[in-house]
Amino acid sequence: MKPDDFDTRSVISMQELEPSPVTDEGPDLENGNLFPESEKAVLSPQGNGSGFFGQKLGLRGHSWDSWLSAIQKYSTYPPTLFTMLHFANTSLIPLATRSVADSESYLLLTREIYQSPSFEHLVLTVPILTHIASGIVLRNIRASRRARLYGAETRSQRYSLKFWPRMTLQARLGYLLVPLLGTHVLVNRITPIMVEGGSSGVGLGYVAHGFARSPVFWNIYYGLFVAAGVWHIIGGWASWMGWRATTVRREHRSKGSLEGHLGEAEVNAQRDRRQRRTRWTVYGMAAIGTAVWLAGALGTIGRAGAGAGWQAKSWNELYRQVPVIGEWL
Repeated sequence: MKPDDFDTRSVISMQELEPSPVTDEGPDLENGNLFPESEKAVLSPQGNGSGFFGQKLGLRGHSWDSWLSAIQKYSTYPPTLFTMLHFANTSLIPLATRSVADSESYLLLTREIYQSPSFEHLVLTVPILTHIASGIVLRNIRASRRARLYGAETRSQRYSLKFWPRMTLQARLGYLLVPLLGTHVLVNRITPIMVEGGSSGVGLGYVAHGFARSPVFWNIYYGLFVAAGVWHIIGGWASWMGWRATTVRREHRSKGSLEGHLGEAEVNAQRDRRQRRTRWTVYGMAAIGTAVWLAGALGTIGRAGAGAGWQAKSWNELYRQVPVIGEWL
């Protein structure tokens, strides 16, 4: 072969290469993905029983990320069912009856369902603690993996590389919800058990009495509590169903990518429009849910006024003996 023929073929072969976008985006470390999707198909075992078992459970692999993600997801099922029941008792029914006294009877019908010590811990305490713990462990695992990947050994190197995964809106709402939920449990469950040995006297009238004692505190508190809770729950379920409205991440486009090649710009524009529609749909559902819940909680229960007689005296004592915040109640 002549040198001229070799040069000509080389030039022709280089000209026949189809252009492809150049991207600097690496694997998705936020979700624990160390390998691209194409490599996952080769690296993941498919022939053993554990792979089939993992697929049946909806797990993406055999790493700690997969198991912890599944635990974090399925631990939300029991609290979600309880929240729906509580939403009806503390919002929908008071809105329909426009009376705390009439709504108390409906609350008493379901009290044994979610205030039984064994059932309450099974439906609420254990799943919520599991959900929080699995989320914290997941963030630590991903942070450690990112630090090892980039060779960060010292604390200063880790902070300079921003090895800690960026906290999304969904995660921020979850961490905000922890002290708010803890306060709710402290006032309505722990303190009555400490003072009276049980919470049989705690109901909608007790909450209304608290509003009458400290209206500013409880209006601000319940506004934050309901908003954070509803948005976190709806955003979380949207994420489980693939609508990543509160956990959406911006995609990094490199300078060498060909946006206009084969209509890629139009495809990106359509995808962005779908994401915006999804985001606003989820936000709208969360806003409506928050507004309805607050209408029943603040509009009906919050305006019912203080109790009377021995019951009001008992409630005053309970609010005074709430640890840490009792002096503000």
